[in-house]
Amino acid sequence: YRRSSTVIYPPVPTEQFHLNTKQDNFFFFFSRLRPYKRVDIAIKAFNALRLPLYIIGSGEEMPRLRRLAKANISFLGELSDTERNRYLARCQALIHPQEEDFGITAVEAMASGRPVIAYHQGGACESVIDNVTGLFFDEQVWESLADTVIRFRANQFDPQQIRRHAEQFDSALFRQKISDLIQEVRTYDQTSR
Repeated sequence: YRRSSTVIYPPVPTEQFHLNTKQDNFFFFFSRLRPYKRVDIAIKAFNALRLPLYIIGSGEEMPRLRRLAKANISFLGELSDTERNRYLARCQALIHPQEEDFGITAVEAMASGRPVIAYHQGGACESVIDNVTGLFFDEQVWESLADTVIRFRANQFDPQQIRRHAEQFDSALFRQKISDLIQEVRTYDQTSR
């Protein structure tokens, strides 16, 4: 609309996520299983790599995705937030193959100190810092994701630094920014009369 705007990111309750000193060998995906989430890309990449991928979620894509997956891919279904967060804190990285407006799951992974391997489009470009809080892949195809997973080394990432980065999206900061914006608009409105 050719107007200036203030961007305030959605709130993420980062205090609900915790760092874990022990990392397991699996990669992680969690979301609703819908076509635009592109779970099929992750499954094809991990089928080829024969690395463990844990998938949490349900949706209309579940039957097709189960048929596509090999034995190294585990579907865990719907889990409580506590169980999900436990897996999230122990994974090697979150796999984020979809294009989202923002991508709260990526920030939740980072709040757990875990890097994100993300498709380089949409909201991930706003929240993930390449080679600092995760890695990007440029083409939304399984081969591009697989190549990035091959290059990924969990020990190149600092969980504390990743967590600190995620905290800029915290719910308390969101409330403060909304409050500040409302105050700014009120002040502007009063002075422009």
